[in-house]
Amino acid sequence: MPPVALLGQLNEIDLAIDALRARASEIAEALKEPATLNAARAAAKAADVELARCRAVQSERESSQQKTAAKLAQAEGRLYGGKVRNPKELEDAEKDVAQLRRQHAQAEDALLEALIASEAAAEAAAGAQSELAQRSAEWDATQAGLRAEHARLTERLADKRTRQAAARRAVPADILHTYDTLRPRRAGRAVARLDGNTCAICLVAVSPSRLAAARDGEELAFCENCGRILWSD
Repeated sequence: MPPVALLGQLNEIDLAIDALRARASEIAEALKEPATLNAARAAAKAADVELARCRAVQSERESSQQKTAAKLAQAEGRLYGGKVRNPKELEDAEKDVAQLRRQHAQAEDALLEALIASEAAAEAAAGAQSELAQRSAEWDATQAGLRAEHARLTERLADKRTRQAAARRAVPADILHTYDTLRPRRAGRAVARLDGNTCAICLVAVSPSRLAAARDGEELAFCENCGRILWSD
Protein backbone atom coordinates (compact mmCIF):
# COMPACT_ATOMS: atom_id res chain seq x y z
CA MET A 1 0.00 0.00 0.00
CA PRO A 2 1.43 3.46 -0.89
CA PRO A 3 2.74 5.48 2.09
CA VAL A 4 0.16 8.22 1.59
CA ALA A 5 -2.67 5.69 1.77
CA LEU A 6 -1.16 4.40 5.02
CA LEU A 7 -1.09 8.00 6.30
CA GLY A 8 -4.73 8.43 5.36
CA GLN A 9 -5.68 5.38 7.39
CA LEU A 10 -3.51 6.51 10.31
CA ASN A 11 -5.11 9.96 10.30
CA GLU A 12 -8.60 8.46 10.50
CA ILE A 13 -7.51 6.35 13.45
CA ASP A 14 -5.91 9.37 15.14
CA LEU A 15 -9.03 11.47 14.62
CA ALA A 16 -11.15 8.70 16.13
CA ILE A 17 -8.81 8.59 19.14
CA ASP A 18 -9.03 12.37 19.46
CA ALA A 19 -12.83 12.18 19.52
CA LEU A 20 -12.81 9.37 22.09
CA ARG A 21 -10.36 11.22 24.32
CA ALA A 22 -12.41 14.41 24.08
CA ARG A 23 -15.52 12.53 25.11
CA ALA A 24 -13.61 10.87 27.97
CA SER A 25 -12.63 14.35 29.19
CA GLU A 26 -16.25 15.47 28.98
CA ILE A 27 -17.29 12.46 31.05
CA ALA A 28 -14.60 13.16 33.65
CA GLU A 29 -15.92 16.72 33.95
CA ALA A 30 -19.53 15.54 34.06
CA LEU A 31 -18.69 13.09 36.87
CA LYS A 32 -17.89 16.00 39.17
CA GLU A 33 -20.71 16.47 41.64
CA PRO A 34 -23.13 19.06 40.23
CA ALA A 35 -23.75 22.41 41.89
CA THR A 36 -27.47 21.61 42.19
CA LEU A 37 -26.71 18.58 44.38
CA ASN A 38 -24.29 20.58 46.51
CA ALA A 39 -26.92 23.29 46.92
CA ALA A 40 -29.61 20.73 47.84
CA ARG A 41 -27.31 19.15 50.43
CA ALA A 42 -26.49 22.56 51.94
CA ALA A 43 -30.18 23.49 52.00
CA ALA A 44 -31.10 20.23 53.74
CA LYS A 45 -28.37 20.74 56.34
CA ALA A 46 -29.49 24.33 56.99
CA ALA A 47 -33.12 23.20 57.28
CA ASP A 48 -32.14 20.51 59.80
CA VAL A 49 -30.19 23.05 61.85
CA GLU A 50 -33.18 25.41 61.85
CA LEU A 51 -35.52 22.59 62.85
CA ALA A 52 -33.25 21.65 65.75
CA ARG A 53 -33.18 25.28 66.87
CA CYS A 54 -36.96 25.57 66.70
CA ARG A 55 -37.45 22.37 68.66
CA ALA A 56 -35.00 23.56 71.32
CA VAL A 57 -36.99 26.78 71.65
CA GLN A 58 -40.22 24.76 71.78
CA SER A 59 -38.82 22.52 74.51
CA GLU A 60 -37.69 25.53 76.52
CA ARG A 61 -41.10 27.20 76.21
CA GLU A 62 -42.93 23.98 77.08
CA SER A 63 -40.88 23.81 80.26
CA SER A 64 -41.62 27.47 81.01
CA GLN A 65 -45.36 26.96 80.37
CA GLN A 66 -45.42 23.90 82.64
CA LYS A 67 -43.67 25.81 85.42
CA THR A 68 -46.08 28.74 85.23
CA ALA A 69 -49.03 26.33 85.11
CA ALA A 70 -47.75 24.58 88.25
CA LYS A 71 -47.24 27.89 90.05
CA LEU A 72 -50.69 29.08 89.00
CA ALA A 73 -52.33 25.86 90.19
CA GLN A 74 -50.54 26.17 93.49
CA ALA A 75 -51.55 29.83 93.91
CA GLU A 76 -55.16 29.11 92.96
CA GLY A 77 -55.23 26.22 95.40
CA ARG A 78 -54.03 28.49 98.15
CA LEU A 79 -56.53 31.24 97.19
CA TYR A 80 -59.55 29.01 96.79
CA GLY A 81 -58.66 26.31 99.30
CA GLY A 82 -60.20 28.14 102.21
CA LYS A 83 -57.03 28.23 104.23
CA VAL A 84 -56.36 31.93 103.73
CA ARG A 85 -58.80 33.99 105.74
CA ASN A 86 -56.93 37.17 106.53
CA PRO A 87 -58.18 39.94 104.19
CA LYS A 88 -54.65 41.21 103.53
CA GLU A 89 -53.39 37.71 102.73
CA LEU A 90 -56.41 37.13 100.49
CA GLU A 91 -55.69 40.35 98.63
CA ASP A 92 -52.06 39.37 98.18
CA ALA A 93 -53.08 35.88 97.04
CA GLU A 94 -55.48 37.35 94.44
CA LYS A 95 -52.71 39.59 93.14
CA ASP A 96 -50.38 36.61 92.91
CA VAL A 97 -53.01 34.60 90.98
CA ALA A 98 -53.69 37.50 88.61
CA GLN A 99 -50.00 37.97 87.89
CA LEU A 100 -49.43 34.25 87.41
CA ARG A 101 -52.40 34.06 85.04
CA ARG A 102 -50.84 36.80 82.91
CA GLN A 103 -47.51 35.01 82.96
CA HIS A 104 -49.21 31.73 82.09
CA ALA A 105 -51.09 33.34 79.19
CA GLN A 106 -47.82 34.81 77.90
CA ALA A 107 -46.11 31.44 78.25
CA GLU A 108 -48.91 29.72 76.33
CA ASP A 109 -48.74 32.35 73.57
CA ALA A 110 -44.98 31.91 73.35
CA LEU A 111 -45.38 28.12 73.26
CA LEU A 112 -47.99 28.34 70.50
CA GLU A 113 -45.63 30.55 68.51
CA ALA A 114 -42.83 28.01 69.02
CA LEU A 115 -45.10 25.11 67.99
CA ILE A 116 -46.06 26.92 64.77
CA ALA A 117 -42.39 27.69 64.04
CA SER A 118 -41.41 24.05 64.70
CA GLU A 119 -44.16 22.79 62.40
CA ALA A 120 -43.03 25.14 59.64
CA ALA A 121 -39.39 24.16 60.15
CA ALA A 122 -40.28 20.46 60.09
CA GLU A 123 -42.17 20.95 56.82
CA ALA A 124 -39.24 22.88 55.33
CA ALA A 125 -36.76 20.22 56.45
CA ALA A 126 -38.89 17.44 54.96
CA GLY A 127 -39.10 19.35 51.69
CA ALA A 128 -35.35 19.94 51.65
CA GLN A 129 -34.66 16.25 52.35
CA SER A 130 -37.06 15.25 49.58
CA GLU A 131 -35.30 17.59 47.17
CA LEU A 132 -31.93 16.20 48.23
CA ALA A 133 -33.14 12.62 47.77
CA GLN A 134 -34.41 13.43 44.29
CA ARG A 135 -31.19 15.19 43.29
CA SER A 136 -29.13 12.33 44.72
CA ALA A 137 -31.15 9.72 42.81
CA GLU A 138 -30.79 11.70 39.59
CA TRP A 139 -27.06 12.05 40.15
CA ASP A 140 -26.68 8.33 40.93
CA ALA A 141 -28.47 7.47 37.68
CA THR A 142 -26.36 9.94 35.73
CA GLN A 143 -23.17 8.58 37.27
CA ALA A 144 -24.12 5.02 36.39
CA GLY A 145 -24.72 5.96 32.75
CA LEU A 146 -21.52 8.00 32.52
CA ARG A 147 -19.39 5.29 34.12
CA ALA A 148 -20.81 2.68 31.77
CA GLU A 149 -20.05 4.94 28.80
CA HIS A 150 -16.56 5.58 30.13
CA ALA A 151 -15.94 1.83 30.36
CA ARG A 152 -17.01 1.41 26.74
CA LEU A 153 -14.78 4.32 25.70
CA THR A 154 -11.82 2.76 27.48
CA GLU A 155 -12.28 -0.47 25.53
CA ARG A 156 -12.60 1.39 22.23
CA LEU A 157 -9.55 3.52 22.99
CA ALA A 158 -7.47 0.42 23.73
CA ASP A 159 -8.51 -1.08 20.40
CA LYS A 160 -7.84 2.15 18.50
CA ARG A 161 -4.41 2.56 20.10
CA THR A 162 -3.47 -0.97 19.10
CA ARG A 163 -4.47 -0.15 15.53
CA GLN A 164 -2.68 3.20 15.77
CA ALA A 165 0.58 1.55 16.80
CA ALA A 166 0.34 -0.92 13.94
CA ALA A 167 -0.47 1.85 11.45
CA ARG A 168 2.47 3.98 12.61
CA ARG A 169 4.88 1.07 12.25
CA ALA A 170 3.82 0.68 8.63
CA VAL A 171 4.64 4.29 7.69
CA PRO A 172 8.26 5.26 6.77
CA ALA A 173 9.89 7.30 9.54
CA ASP A 174 10.52 10.45 7.45
CA ILE A 175 6.93 10.57 6.22
CA LEU A 176 5.64 9.88 9.74
CA HIS A 177 7.70 12.80 11.05
CA THR A 178 6.16 15.14 8.47
CA TYR A 179 2.71 13.90 9.39
CA ASP A 180 3.31 14.31 13.15
CA THR A 181 4.59 17.85 12.60
CA LEU A 182 1.66 18.85 10.40
CA ARG A 183 -1.20 17.27 12.34
CA PRO A 184 -1.31 19.66 15.35
CA ARG A 185 -1.14 22.62 12.96
CA ARG A 186 -4.21 21.44 11.07
CA ALA A 187 -6.54 20.69 14.00
CA GLY A 188 -5.66 17.00 13.89
CA ARG A 189 -6.44 16.46 10.20
CA ALA A 190 -3.12 16.37 8.39
CA VAL A 191 -4.35 14.30 5.44
CA ALA A 192 -7.08 15.38 3.04
CA ARG A 193 -8.86 13.09 0.60
CA LEU A 194 -9.20 14.09 -3.00
CA ASP A 195 -12.75 14.58 -4.15
CA GLY A 196 -12.25 14.37 -7.87
CA ASN A 197 -9.69 17.11 -8.50
CA THR A 198 -10.61 19.03 -5.33
CA CYS A 199 -9.30 18.94 -1.76
CA ALA A 200 -12.17 17.54 0.28
CA ILE A 201 -11.26 19.70 3.30
CA CYS A 202 -10.79 23.20 1.87
CA LEU A 203 -12.73 22.52 -1.37
CA VAL A 204 -10.08 24.16 -3.55
CA ALA A 205 -9.09 22.61 -6.90
CA VAL A 206 -5.70 20.89 -6.97
CA SER A 207 -3.23 21.42 -9.82
CA PRO A 208 -2.78 18.54 -12.27
CA SER A 209 0.82 17.87 -11.20
CA ARG A 210 -0.17 17.54 -7.57
CA LEU A 211 -3.16 15.41 -8.51
CA ALA A 212 -0.84 13.01 -10.29
CA ALA A 213 1.58 12.88 -7.34
CA ALA A 214 -1.23 12.35 -4.86
CA ARG A 215 -2.74 9.55 -6.91
CA ASP A 216 0.63 7.89 -7.29
CA GLY A 217 0.99 7.97 -3.51
CA GLU A 218 4.68 7.27 -3.31
CA GLU A 219 5.66 10.83 -2.42
CA LEU A 220 3.86 13.44 -0.39
CA ALA A 221 1.79 16.00 -2.29
CA PHE A 222 0.37 18.98 -0.44
CA CYS A 223 -2.74 21.02 -1.10
CA GLU A 224 -1.65 24.47 -2.33
CA ASN A 225 -4.42 26.09 -0.30
CA CYS A 226 -4.65 24.39 3.13
CA GLY A 227 -1.25 22.66 3.16
CA ARG A 228 -2.59 19.22 4.02
CA ILE A 229 -1.19 16.01 2.60
CA LEU A 230 -3.34 14.91 -0.32
CA TRP A 231 -4.65 11.35 -0.39
CA SER A 232 -6.42 9.57 -3.19
CA ASP A 233 -8.03 6.28 -2.25
